[in-house]
Amino acid sequence: MAVCGFKKTKSIAPFCLVDFCLRLLFVVIANIIFAEFFVVPAFATGRESAVIDFQFQPIRPTSAVTIREAVDVALRNYPTISSKRFKLKASMANVTLAKTQYLPNLNIDIQESAITGNRVASTVMNNVSGFDTVPIDSGPVSQKSSMRPLVNNLQGVNLNWLLVDFGLRHANDNFAYADARTARADVNLTQLDVAYDAAEAFLEAVAAKQIILSTEAALQHMRAANVRAKTLVAEGLKPGVEAADWDYEVAKSRISLIKAEKNARLALVGLAEKMGTATTDIDIVSDPLVRSPSQIQPMRAIDLSSHPLALLKTAEIGRWKAKQVVLDKAYRPHLWFNSSVWGKGSSDGVNPIRPVGGGALPQVFNYMVGASFSFPVMEYFPLKAQKRIALNNELAARADLNLAMQVLEKKDARARVMLDQARKIADETPGLVQAARVRELKVSKRYSTGLTDMVSLAQAEKALAEAEVEDAVAQVEVWRAILLLSYAQGDLKPFLDIVDIVEGRAGRR
Repeated sequence: MAVCGFKKTKSIAPFCLVDFCLRLLFVVIANIIFAEFFVVPAFATGRESAVIDFQFQPIRPTSAVTIREAVDVALRNYPTISSKRFKLKASMANVTLAKTQYLPNLNIDIQESAITGNRVASTVMNNVSGFDTVPIDSGPVSQKSSMRPLVNNLQGVNLNWLLVDFGLRHANDNFAYADARTARADVNLTQLDVAYDAAEAFLEAVAAKQIILSTEAALQHMRAANVRAKTLVAEGLKPGVEAADWDYEVAKSRISLIKAEKNARLALVGLAEKMGTATTDIDIVSDPLVRSPSQIQPMRAIDLSSHPLALLKTAEIGRWKAKQVVLDKAYRPHLWFNSSVWGKGSSDGVNPIRPVGGGALPQVFNYMVGASFSFPVMEYFPLKAQKRIALNNELAARADLNLAMQVLEKKDARARVMLDQARKIADETPGLVQAARVRELKVSKRYSTGLTDMVSLAQAEKALAEAEVEDAVAQVEVWRAILLLSYAQGDLKPFLDIVDIVEGRAGRR
């Protein structure tokens, strides 16, 4: 590195000290204004809106929630989303940090000390470690040794500004932007996952609640059959063992109901956890989701490259490409502007210039203005290795994108098959329930007249209960398939819009 410049030394008068302080204050204020108005804060992907702080404030759900409310609460409460958002804010702050590279380096040093002036001709070699604590002194060689302290002062301002870097700072900006885009895509994917998990848990709770209703209906049928059997036994039309058999069937139905209630309560606990309110007792409004949405037109196919997962993988590719550009720009020469102003003072009477303030204020001033040119010649080899690392990471990210697209296409095709089959099953289950109800009614009448035994009636009652459960679950499965298809396409809005249509709220919005 070579430095070209000049120095100038002169005596100082009081007004020169005031002028120096004013100039120093002007330089400091100018740099503060530049940092405040020309280094703008980073936004979401470098050029979007900032993350609003109130999004991090959790909310508590009402006692009974709809599926849309469950999703909204999950998006506000779930800790993973808050973690990703804070990481996004950190990446946005990193963009602001990258922009500060354009600022000059300005250092101000002020030193007041009491020293002894004993000096001899000597030097400290640069490559000797352990001597960095030895202060550097200046002045003529002492004629005698004395331990009397002298007042000494040193003030200086050093300004260094990187004028030309051949695009390195701009490449660092783009890399920080790419990192922020990756963080934003990660937030969007996390929001989609959290919303889907909350909606899936809600549908599971709906199915569990419907199974309770079907199991309760089956228990009522068993109890009615038990009363009828005991009446026939009391009249001597049926053997007494049938009363005990029916007691057994009623007890089994009660156990089934208890198990169904357990599963429903566990489903609500799981829903509360997915909503980020695991300690809150909640209930669900399940009425819209037990009606079949068969009249809704099937959702159209979309470009899966807009899925948050695909966008995240694409952002990771862009991040590694930006890193390669940074490494390319790092092997470039740098041109610096250098300037310094410093003053010294001492109470040593050897200097012909009269001390100012007993050595506490500077008595001589110097300045330097120059330029320096640097080129990292031997950085070529480590930078080449780092570029190879970044290139392979980019290729790995591209492979991850290809895999993600395959997974998304499989999920989309699978969801469409599930939706088509779920609709067909949901269309058939009402007829199944009706047939089971007619069969149960006929077998019940035959049992009352003694034309069949209790085994046939018990089987008919169980078949009716199973048909009702299957019908209740079939309607929920249609909703689950629609939810899965919306998730595979990267947006739950179509699913929630269909819910609003079934609820009848779309027209009131």
